[in-house]
Amino acid sequence: MLTRFTTTLSAAVALLAIAALPAVGQPDDKQAGDDDTAATGNAAPDVGAPAPTSDTSAGPDLEALRKKYLELRDQLFRSRARAAAVAGALYSSKISVRLEYATGRYYSVDRATVRLDGANVFDDTTGSIANDQAPRFEGFIAPGRHMLSVRIEATGKDDDRFKSATESSFVVEAPAGHDLIVVASARDAGDIPYKWKKKQRGSYKLHVDIDVRAVKRKDSRGKVAGKN
Repeated sequence: MLTRFTTTLSAAVALLAIAALPAVGQPDDKQAGDDDTAATGNAAPDVGAPAPTSDTSAGPDLEALRKKYLELRDQLFRSRARAAAVAGALYSSKISVRLEYATGRYYSVDRATVRLDGANVFDDTTGSIANDQAPRFEGFIAPGRHMLSVRIEATGKDDDRFKSATESSFVVEAPAGHDLIVVASARDAGDIPYKWKKKQRGSYKLHVDIDVRAVKRKDSRGKVAGKN
């Protein structure tokens, strides 16, 4: 609906702009000898030019175009206000996803991804999840259930022949008017990269722990919404 209103409004504005353009001057059709004719007073009658009529001389109805423009503009503004109100009701929850890798001393993180409802919201190949605990994604979501997935691909630092990939998917519930905080902590407690060369044995111990909590959002005064 917003696209249709915007297109119609743009067309009305274009008509107003065209109607406001100054008239383009007609080419000078004066031929040699016209001065002589004027001097003698025997001007030739212009029998070929049609007499102006009300249909050909009347320009666009500017007042009608202005009214139409104002009507379309008001409709567009009202539609935007309704869309903003609906969006505010739909996306009244906010999610913050943190992902850290606790065994970066022994493994290099080749790639880390976070997906929310099937869409990639974080994709990193610099190993940042092993360096800090910063949020990997923050954004508003609709209240209700959502599917989160985290995937970590890592390589042993002592022996890069040993690689692993672990992925976990889980459902979270986002209450309306709350901030949902998700903290995922991944690690590989195995020893195969540095033990295999010595004893030709080792292990992968891949873990992803998830902690989820909802916090009531505070208003601009720092008070919990709904409380006096």
